[in-house]
This record gives sequence, C-alpha cells and structure tokens, in this order.
Amino acid sequence: MNASPNSSPLGTQLQRIADLGFRLIEAVLVLIFTGLIVLVFSNVVMRYLLDTGLVVTDEVSRMMFVWICFLGAIVVARRNEHLDVDLLTAHMSPATAHVARMVALLGVIVCCVVLGVGAWQQTMFNTSNIAPASGLPTAVTYAAPFVGAVGIGLVSLTELISLLIRGPRPPAENTVEHITEKGKAE
Repeated sequence: MNASPNSSPLGTQLQRIADLGFRLIEAVLVLIFTGLIVLVFSNVVMRYLLDTGLVVTDEVSRMMFVWICFLGAIVVARRNEHLDVDLLTAHMSPATAHVARMVALLGVIVCCVVLGVGAWQQTMFNTSNIAPASGLPTAVTYAAPFVGAVGIGLVSLTELISLLIRGPRPPAENTVEHITEKGKAE
C-alpha cells in the first residue's frame, strides 16, 4: 500500500510506520517458519537415523504453527487477499456495495473483539499451566489468537475509516468485464 501523492505528511509518515510494522511481522513469520522446518526435519532425521527424537517437537511445532496462522492472517488481511465472495456485491451499485463492505468490516471487527476477549482470557488463565514436554506456558499458544484479533481488527478498522472518508468508488479496475474490454481495445 503506497501513499498517494495527495496524502498529508502525517498520513505518509503513518503509512511508512505501518509498512515497517508489517515487514517486521513478515520477518517474524519467516523466522518462525524456518525454525519450524529445522525443528521438524531434525526430529525426523533423529528418529530414522539415531532411533531417538526431540521430545519437545510436537508441542513447540504446534505452538509455532498456531503463530504462523494468526500472524499470516494479519498480513493477508492487510494485503486484502483473504477469500472474497462477491456474488452479491458484484451486481450492486457502487454506493450499495460500499455500504455492504462497511457492514462486512463491522462484522469482522465484532468477530475480532469476541476472539480477542476470549483469547485474552485464555491467555491469562493459562499463564500458570506449563506444557509437559517443553516447559513453556500454554499461554504462548493462546496469545497468538489475541495478537491476530488485534492485528486484523486494526486493519479492518483502518479500512472502515478509509471507506467512511473516501466514500463509494467506481467499480474496480480488475473486474472480468474491465479486463475483457481492455484486451479487446489493445
């Protein structure tokens, strides 16, 4: 998401900070995924070659996978790449589709609040519960949905505010009809 030429200096600065934050999340995702691959591969090699294995692999790999899912969901939400069913909105006027998008974003925000509250409660409840093999608090796993809910909620809230400020837009440039017409013109 690049800042438009008409953006205010504050908006441009906030956009840079957000971009840096999302690059940081992507870097953390790469580190967790690399760690997951190394951990699981090492365990497989140890089991087949040495007839032994790492006891912590199951617990830690499960925790890592949960974190990958929720951090990845934040990044995908920012890029607006989640599955989008536009069966109804494709046939709506721009103004009606705009309102439908705002209602959908409100629904996402409500779901994020519910998920975030529940995940926070589970995280606090499980801070003293220790995983048997790794010795890590099980709260580590429950913190991932909380972080995911906050991240996706903030992305959705930002998009909702943007929609409220900018108003309805004409149909997207990447619709099938537009691409077909563009191809015919060339």
